[in-house]
Amino acid sequence: MSVIGFIFAILAFVVAWLWMKFQGYQKKSVFCNMKTCTPRPIEMDKEKRKKVLKRAFSLDKVPQDLDAIIVGSGMGSLTSAGFMARSGKKVLVLEQHDRVGGCTHTYKHKGCEYDIGIHYVGNMEPGSLNRCLLDFLTDSQLDWVELDSSFDTVVINKSETEAKQYPCTKGAKNFQKQLLQLFPGEAKAIDQYFRLLHKCRSASTVFVIIKMLPNFLLKALIFLKLHKIFFPGFNYLTRRSVKDILDNLTTNKDLKAVLAYPWGDYGVFPSESCFLMHGMLLNHMLRTGGFYPKGGASEIAYQMIPGILRAGGEVLTRAQVGEILIENGKACGVKVFLKKSKSPPCEIRAPIVISGAGIYNTYQTMMPKYISEKYQVMKNLDWLKPGLTCLQIMVGLNGTKEELNLPAKNFWIFSSDDPNAEAQEYLSMTKADAANSPIPLLFASFPSAKDPTWKDRFPGKSTCVVVTFSSLSWFEEWKDDDVKKRGAVYNNLKSSFVNQAWKQVLVHFPHLEDKVESLEGGTPLSHMHYLNSMHGEIYGAHHNMERFYFENAAKLSAGTPIPDLYLTGQDIFTCGFIGAAFSGVITASKVLNRFIILDLINHVKEVRRLRAKLSAS
Repeated sequence: MSVIGFIFAILAFVVAWLWMKFQGYQKKSVFCNMKTCTPRPIEMDKEKRKKVLKRAFSLDKVPQDLDAIIVGSGMGSLTSAGFMARSGKKVLVLEQHDRVGGCTHTYKHKGCEYDIGIHYVGNMEPGSLNRCLLDFLTDSQLDWVELDSSFDTVVINKSETEAKQYPCTKGAKNFQKQLLQLFPGEAKAIDQYFRLLHKCRSASTVFVIIKMLPNFLLKALIFLKLHKIFFPGFNYLTRRSVKDILDNLTTNKDLKAVLAYPWGDYGVFPSESCFLMHGMLLNHMLRTGGFYPKGGASEIAYQMIPGILRAGGEVLTRAQVGEILIENGKACGVKVFLKKSKSPPCEIRAPIVISGAGIYNTYQTMMPKYISEKYQVMKNLDWLKPGLTCLQIMVGLNGTKEELNLPAKNFWIFSSDDPNAEAQEYLSMTKADAANSPIPLLFASFPSAKDPTWKDRFPGKSTCVVVTFSSLSWFEEWKDDDVKKRGAVYNNLKSSFVNQAWKQVLVHFPHLEDKVESLEGGTPLSHMHYLNSMHGEIYGAHHNMERFYFENAAKLSAGTPIPDLYLTGQDIFTCGFIGAAFSGVITASKVLNRFIILDLINHVKEVRRLRAKLSAS
């Protein structure tokens, strides 16, 4: 951010603060209501957990005099609900699946537990901004376990028998030093790359500012084209692709593959993704490495829900929101269809409606058509498109992590030193050709090795999760069939992909071949069914370059053209656990008329001051 941009940001926040104060700005920080408890042991009782995570909808469970209804129970929704509850608001969270959590939920299969979307989270060390946020939302009941220092390893296959491994070590300076040792002739390219990562830090602040400022300020800024003057660094980093920048830094294909490696974490080919998104992700992961929730991913929602209930709210499952109710031009409630029930839909009213179901679901399926046309909700989002879909493989293994020598880390396995071109070619294939071809990118991880409570919860067992990109077109002909009733042709096609993926993983972990107890796969149709993703996408709206342009980033806002209707979730900020959590911060800020991010920053300073005082005594 330039000096002029920084000065403008300060002035913009002052103007916005005055505007919020005029609107009814709260004087007291929401963090004054923080409840801190000594962490309790992980709850092992299935029935007790079920009463929190699988509380099925019925009309008699809906609280009276609601302040807000939130559609979906992903991280954005639960974060929004958590802040509103701690501000004295009574909130109802409605989830269409039979369990709460969105991409943080888990399921059990043949004696093992599998995470759907949480593989690792960055910057979760005590006293960090992310940790303070989660401690607040979980009453300090959620603990985090650090992964191996080399939390990611990039594997580039040179042939069927030869592969090169490049570990990614926590600490930006450590990783840079490691790269210099691995690529001794590329010092200039590596140095320039890390300089760009550093620039992404200030540019990411601009991105947050865009999401937090009132629309009238953003519109004025864009109309006068002042954003091009004030934020040149931001504009540069959002309009240069990862591939373009790397091609200008070096010709070494292995180095480019390593520097671009985590593009699978946000689901955009390096040739189509802006460097800012890439830099934000790497800065998020590199500083202190990866962390994993103690007790597994379901512990996140399990520990977030009590704060919502304390304020008189509810979190209910098996409640399909079919329509957002609009009266007198304002959102005023939702129409709920009970899953697997012949009962007629019921209407629930509240003065505020927040949708965490994604832009496509909200505007194209839950919004009355005449309202969509009246407000032209998608007109200014014509550059938006669905993100990529994926195939997931869940592998149950016989043996402990010690017996199987499983590390607490992730592996990015590329079939060549040009995964960008390989992946694009692969996804353009027909389903018949793709099912019989090597998969260009595989993410392999061992969740059971990351969680110290696993050995008590599932003794003698281990798990491996494999993720790769897929195409909805390969499976689309079965999208209207009931889940688990799609027939032999579908099952055989899915098995072809699953077996191919596992075969490629076994090349690097051959000792696991005779340890497999179960092997199950999930296609894009699984995401459509369980996560209600409209196109089977895993990261919501595509995180391509256009999404991060200043003008477009301002349009993907928590606010909507319809009064009292708000959005949350990865579509209004970024994908990933922390991206979705900060979308909840942004949405709650809009609803509560205060800059919660500033409250959070002040809270972090106080936490660090107290930690320093304790360590000195």
